[in-house]
Amino acid sequence: MLHAETQLLILLLIAALVGMGARRFQLPYTVALVLSGIALGFLHLEELSVLHLSPDLLMAVFLPALLFEAAYHVDFAKFRKLAGPVLLLAFPGVLVAVTLTALGAYGALQALGVADFSLGLAFLFASMIAATDPISVLALFKSLGVEKKLYLLVEGESLLNDGVAVVVFIIVAAVLGIETGHGHAPHLETVSEIAVYGVRTFGWMAVGGAFIGALVGAVVSVLTRQVDDKLIETSLTVVVAYGSFLLAEHFHASGVLSCVAAGMVLGSFGSRFGMSVRTRIAVVDFWEFMAFFSNTFVFLLVGLELDIPELLGASGLIAATFVVVVVARAIVVYGSLPLTRFTGGALRGKGLPTKWAHVMVWGGLRGSLSMVLVMGLPVDMPGRRLLLVLVFGVVSVSLLLQAMTMKPLLQRLGLTRQRQVRLAYEQARGRAWMAQAALRDLDRQAQRLDPALHARFRPHFERALQQAQAAAATAAGDHLDEERLHETALHLITIQEDALRKAVDERVVSPEAAEELLTGLAEERERLVHEGVGEDIEPSPGPEPAPPAEPPATA
Repeated sequence: MLHAETQLLILLLIAALVGMGARRFQLPYTVALVLSGIALGFLHLEELSVLHLSPDLLMAVFLPALLFEAAYHVDFAKFRKLAGPVLLLAFPGVLVAVTLTALGAYGALQALGVADFSLGLAFLFASMIAATDPISVLALFKSLGVEKKLYLLVEGESLLNDGVAVVVFIIVAAVLGIETGHGHAPHLETVSEIAVYGVRTFGWMAVGGAFIGALVGAVVSVLTRQVDDKLIETSLTVVVAYGSFLLAEHFHASGVLSCVAAGMVLGSFGSRFGMSVRTRIAVVDFWEFMAFFSNTFVFLLVGLELDIPELLGASGLIAATFVVVVVARAIVVYGSLPLTRFTGGALRGKGLPTKWAHVMVWGGLRGSLSMVLVMGLPVDMPGRRLLLVLVFGVVSVSLLLQAMTMKPLLQRLGLTRQRQVRLAYEQARGRAWMAQAALRDLDRQAQRLDPALHARFRPHFERALQQAQAAAATAAGDHLDEERLHETALHLITIQEDALRKAVDERVVSPEAAEELLTGLAEERERLVHEGVGEDIEPSPGPEPAPPAEPPATA
């Protein structure tokens, strides 16, 4: 039998090949990983028998990396504008969804003759399945160019409802007398005792976890300002991700919410306050790989853990509970539509668009966190096997059915038009650049070309340039001036960088002086990409200017 480290390398190679295939056949990467894991599970390879998706592996290794990477990229200023609907769906929304799911699942399974499925088990199931895992959906959002606000709404709600769902699970398990590693609940007899214990525990775990994470993120933000070394600062971000999680868990607070808070503080404030551009780029690259690595093993190991014959044997129960989960999600999302008009921010007075609500309902996929919670239940617990089948089954259907049908849904709702319009604009601009390059070359070679050839080709490319510019103007619509301004600003930064490098090569400017100037240009490019052109530069209407053919000569 191969050692565990060798098996890890085999799985990473498989994941790379799966990723190549998924890109070629335009499948969601996580779905392709799950299907590959199922296929490997059918093969029963002894070489892969050591690796399992254990609670310790997910909670201690993979989950903090996934949470921190996602939270680090959340722009707090933009998130704050959507904080109202996000908090509404992630806190009271999760509590209502757990209640509805528990009552619906209990009624459905009782009707199907599963007499040993008690109300307590129903609430335990509902709390485990409450966390959403929209990794596949968010990747699809990026590829299709879905509006940024919708992306941020789905991502923000998922980050928070993971933590809320884990807290609810711990409370339900404690009330039922199930050990989860967060201490023992007192003996509770009356509904009022249970309610008081639940509110007190929920308050400490949620608020305490967020406070611990924010504190850790703030302290390390100050530390990063004291040093300018991308390796040291990247190491500090690792300390933040795992340290905030473990510290909160040590004090029986929510490690999930702590990690999310720490990532948001460090990403929105610490990276701007204490990191250079080079360090920010290094940190983003490192955590992008960590997220890829973690997603790879989580979803591949999910596939290996699935027992397909057993799930097929319980397909009726799984289908019933899946419908209950989706219906409960729909009631929460659609029921919150009127309330989102009063939550302030970007949706003030308008509320959550109905099309977005459709996406929020069907895009609320269930994933690996639910599976790990159910796997962490005591082996001798009555009803554990049934909960395993239900949770694994609902997660499987969610990943395969909902993720695979999200693209047609987004297209049907017209939410991919932004990407289509952007693609049309970029293609038109590309044709314009091609025509401009051809015209410049024709003019440069005018003395060597036959006058008849020059007279024949030039009108052709002039017409092509005019048609491309007209197509770009149509695609950009009212935002044409903004697009021109943004492109020109980015283009001029590139021209300045090329000129500065040429000056260094010709020893007009020293490398030390050039490095500081290049850093300033990199900061300006980063600002343009994320925030657009500042108000101090006004777009000027008129014909589209041709980009310079050559970098400006250095003095």
